[in-house]
Amino acid sequence: MNLKVKLETLSPVNIGNGEILSQFCDYVYDKGVVYYLDHDLIIEELSKRPDSEKLINEFVAVVRTQAGGSIQNRLRLKGFFENTGLDFKHLASRKIPVDGEINEQIQLHVKTGGRPYIPGSSLKGAIRTAIISHFFTEDMENKINIKGYIGQNLFGKYDEDILKFLQVSDTMPFSEEDLGIAKFFRFNLKTDAMAIPVIKEIVPAGKTTTITIGFKAKEGQVDSRFKFLQEGNEDRLFAIINAYTCKNLENELAAIQRSHSGELQDVKHFYADLIDAVSAADNTKEAYLRIGSGKTYYDNTIAWNLSKPFLNKMIAQSFKKSDPKFFPKTRTLVLHNGQKQVPGWVRIEKI
Repeated sequence: MNLKVKLETLSPVNIGNGEILSQFCDYVYDKGVVYYLDHDLIIEELSKRPDSEKLINEFVAVVRTQAGGSIQNRLRLKGFFENTGLDFKHLASRKIPVDGEINEQIQLHVKTGGRPYIPGSSLKGAIRTAIISHFFTEDMENKINIKGYIGQNLFGKYDEDILKFLQVSDTMPFSEEDLGIAKFFRFNLKTDAMAIPVIKEIVPAGKTTTITIGFKAKEGQVDSRFKFLQEGNEDRLFAIINAYTCKNLENELAAIQRSHSGELQDVKHFYADLIDAVSAADNTKEAYLRIGSGKTYYDNTIAWNLSKPFLNKMIAQSFKKSDPKFFPKTRTLVLHNGQKQVPGWVRIEKI
């Protein structure tokens, strides 16, 4: 059975593709808008000039300076357009409004045909962690290597992994206009200090698309505990996801409430409202997940299932410089549309 599901972003989402745009040659910021430069179009325009060869060589020389990039080099690029009479606004492949000046590298979101999407692997990874959390019991913790643990003892290894019966598609692409740019900050809960921002492409909150979830197990192919992998039993999966999410949200809100910084007021309200939404969710048709950049250690693991002594021991062994009583000490915030938000939250709903 293939279940068609609507996905809605509840906060900015970034799934990186590993590529970056350089502030020295790939884009120009001007008056609240970032213009992605189309180098082929620029060359085409320059080739129409009488002194085209000289201008093209000059443009290539400007681009090459990015290796030793500096603010002066960035200004040199903008000056090149002014000196040659080229309007970079008409030589852009994309124009994206932003909050405040952008003058750093931009980490790109995954796209197809220029349109952002969310990979099914990101969604399935989050679902897998929720399922592990549901079935994991405290007596299991001393029998496994928790570092890199992905539920092998529950689901089987390699081609025997029963979650092969759960298939999650990539989302349908969002529209090109649904792509944004935001500043990602690391906020220290101990010191209330904000680190230097990292700039990333995002799909902002309030955008919708669809995915397909396939439940492919036949009668007798999976243990009775995993009947939700069979056609017609998918309702239980959403309840499992929401239980995991609710546990993480409650613990996360308690952690950030230790800070009295005004920087976190928007975040505290967001989490309180989200806890209410997940608690009241109809588990037969909707679920809430966190994906992509900015997740915490707890969003990626089953850490809250572990006993406190075991968890503290594991943190001390794996993160030598960390304080197990205050871990992790930083959180990722996103500045977008004048608000500090937490990235990666989505809602899925049966259609």
